[in-house]
Amino acid sequence: MAQVSNESELSAALAGTDPSIQLTADIPVTKQLEVGRDVTISSLFPDVFALTKAAGHSQNLFRVASGASLHLNNIILDGDMASHPASDSANRSLICVNGGSLYLEDGCILRNNYSAAEGGGVCLQAAPALANLLVMNGNARITGCVSKTSGGAAAMFPGTSNDRMEFSDHAVIADNSAANGGGICCHSLTSGAGISLTIGDEVRITGNSASSSGGGIFFSGYRGGGAASSLLKLTGSMLLAGNSAYHGGGVYFYSSNAGDRLEISTTSPISANRASNNGGAVCLTAVLQPVSISIDGTVFRENTAGTGGMLYLLSDAGFSLSAQNSSLIKNTATTDASGSGGGMWLQNRSLAHPSEIHLQSCLLEDNQASASGGAIALYAGLSACSFTAADSSFLSNRSSGSGGAILLGSEAETFFLSDGCRFAENEAGNSGGAIYYSNGSTGTVRFINSRLLSNTAGYEGGALRLFSGSGTLDTSVENSTFSGNTAINNSGGAIWNGGGGASLLITDASFVTNNTCRIGNGGGIYCNTANGTLTLQGKVLVQNNRAGAKENGFGGHGGGICCIPGRLLIRPGTDISENSALQSGGGVSLAEGSMLDMSGGSIHSNTARRQGGGLWNHGGSTAILTGGDIFLNQAGVGGGIYNDIGSQVYKLNQASLGKGGENRASSYAPGIYNNGEFYIEGLRDITNGFYIEDRDAVVFLQGGLDSGSVIQLDNSGYVSPNPEGEPVIAGEGTPPHTTLTQQDADAFRKPPQDFDGWEIRLNGNQTQVWLIPIVYAIRYENLEGSSHPNPESYTAVSPDIRLLPPGERTGFRFSGWYNAPGGGRQVTVIPQGSTGDITLYARWVRRRPHPPHRANRICKPQNPSCHTPDGPDTSCI
Repeated sequence: MAQVSNESELSAALAGTDPSIQLTADIPVTKQLEVGRDVTISSLFPDVFALTKAAGHSQNLFRVASGASLHLNNIILDGDMASHPASDSANRSLICVNGGSLYLEDGCILRNNYSAAEGGGVCLQAAPALANLLVMNGNARITGCVSKTSGGAAAMFPGTSNDRMEFSDHAVIADNSAANGGGICCHSLTSGAGISLTIGDEVRITGNSASSSGGGIFFSGYRGGGAASSLLKLTGSMLLAGNSAYHGGGVYFYSSNAGDRLEISTTSPISANRASNNGGAVCLTAVLQPVSISIDGTVFRENTAGTGGMLYLLSDAGFSLSAQNSSLIKNTATTDASGSGGGMWLQNRSLAHPSEIHLQSCLLEDNQASASGGAIALYAGLSACSFTAADSSFLSNRSSGSGGAILLGSEAETFFLSDGCRFAENEAGNSGGAIYYSNGSTGTVRFINSRLLSNTAGYEGGALRLFSGSGTLDTSVENSTFSGNTAINNSGGAIWNGGGGASLLITDASFVTNNTCRIGNGGGIYCNTANGTLTLQGKVLVQNNRAGAKENGFGGHGGGICCIPGRLLIRPGTDISENSALQSGGGVSLAEGSMLDMSGGSIHSNTARRQGGGLWNHGGSTAILTGGDIFLNQAGVGGGIYNDIGSQVYKLNQASLGKGGENRASSYAPGIYNNGEFYIEGLRDITNGFYIEDRDAVVFLQGGLDSGSVIQLDNSGYVSPNPEGEPVIAGEGTPPHTTLTQQDADAFRKPPQDFDGWEIRLNGNQTQVWLIPIVYAIRYENLEGSSHPNPESYTAVSPDIRLLPPGERTGFRFSGWYNAPGGGRQVTVIPQGSTGDITLYARWVRRRPHPPHRANRICKPQNPSCHTPDGPDTSCI
């Protein structure tokens, strides 16, 4: 072993053959030291001595030649940056390796050096014949070094596929800087050469910075393509923290060859890295070939970037990202309108290669984006995309734009799956409190065993906003729960489903409960699709949702569901209950040509302050009711159903109204309000009341009514007695049932008020059901051959009938009409409003005959012949 105390002795020892050299003093170095063999340099224990660049020396301290190896332990290499200004373009790294090997071991520190070229601490230059090797282990440390170009601590530019750097044990790369790769730069410049870099154990890469890319690590295979694959692997308990760059605060990865991979499985958090532009922890660019990213068991915490707080991935060739048992917590994207992807920002610009993302048992929590996608912003582009998340949680993520947790936009075939996931307390300033999804081609979205709870959107879709764009979208929700979500300034408290071809199936014990849209429509679900379908089947509960918390000229419709427009299918097992609307449609609201097909289930116990407690059918919409029941709902008008002008309702087969309890209205029409077209047939029980607004809104019978049917008519402005006694049409036959039967008419019941003396019957040609005054008969008895001028009949609306006496009857005087043959009451007038058949009895008084006249006869009072039964016969005087 050679011991040296000055530069001359050190140079001589390096030129010698002794395998070990010990420093016994600090040594300033004035010229480059050449290493042409295998040698170890250390300090004499227990001291640690330093080799320092002298003020006039700008080149390397050591140059390791081809085939040589240098081991350094318990030694300091100091570049004396203060004596080597950045203006000196001759400044170089502390150690240059050219086809040799360098081992930085326990107690070795490289520090305080400025290089105007690559590698502030170490530079491994490409050597076509021999491989370069850097091994950094123990507690070796490179700190405070600067490269004007690449690799503040260390830079490698492989010339062969065997070139490599290895970092292990407790090695530290800290507080270094460069244009690219503030800590480490690994970049293949040789055609065909792939590279591999593994950093594991408890290595620390902290506090490094890059003015361009890769604050901690800059990694790139050969950029021309056609080379072997490259691998960057971060594993063990390595720590990547507090680094900064313009792109890729922690890591910048450039991929251009088939099979390029980034693998991250460190158990230490990757944290507090910062990129002023893209990718706080990782920025990845892929060209030519797809890239693969694998993350396992790693926590990404408090990383920050303009876009992509944790990860920014831009690919021109597709990508595959898989993460399991990992967490993204409190990462942030900050660049105002372009600050998307608080956790991850991903874009595929390929026309041929797909993008694939899979999350398994991951936690994405409290990430934030100043634009869209609080946790993830994915722009899938024109190639196929698959996004699957299983047993993962998205909690308290926020975006100022859309997609509090996830924003996914695609123009190609897309598959999205949430299986066993939880989305809770996410918030979007615009739409999609948890998820914003949009596609322009063919999309499939599935939620299985998932929970979306207490998410908030400033605009549409408190939990979920789905948009099919110019394509088609099929979404299914199975055994999942949407609860406590809120849309503040627009529609869809839980779900907003829209676009020309957007279909949504909710099934298998799924729940949409306790959601709110404060100003808009659809407290639970808002459906806006011309050609899509919303289907509810299989024990689906839509309950206690609310549309409208304050007055406005726009919303408050559809407490449970609002379709504007849409096709809604309600199947057996569905329960739409206890929802409320500030305006109309407590349970369901239909508008703009929507269609409801209800074959089962129930709409009950819902409330609308104005119209349609159970169902509001408006704007040319159609409701076909063939099963289920609408009951116990309440509204101002139309407690059960409000069918507006221009809209149609078909109540057929087994459909019921009020079977489970009567609907109610605070004003009028507790059962059905109809101002449109309402068609019925079969066994109908509408005892809850049918309110007809005008002649065009009568009940249309498109089939015969079964025995036992009841249509209870309500009083209305139209269904009111008229003084002329004109018939009020209540029902009308319509093809194919144009000729009605008495059984049809028998089903109708008069309104509860004002129709005494009216009856329901068919018109003459049996095409209509009329409410018409009953024609009562007036019989005149005891006329004894006399005639009379009075009417033979009357109705309840007939004017007062003042009875005239009959014609003369010889020997009798008419004394009046009576209501009984003997005794009774005299009748002079039959007043308007009277009802019932009447029999009147003429009552006569016999006239007394006068005796014959006797001229010049003088009667005496005592003479009986001068008296009559009525008194003295004055004619005798």
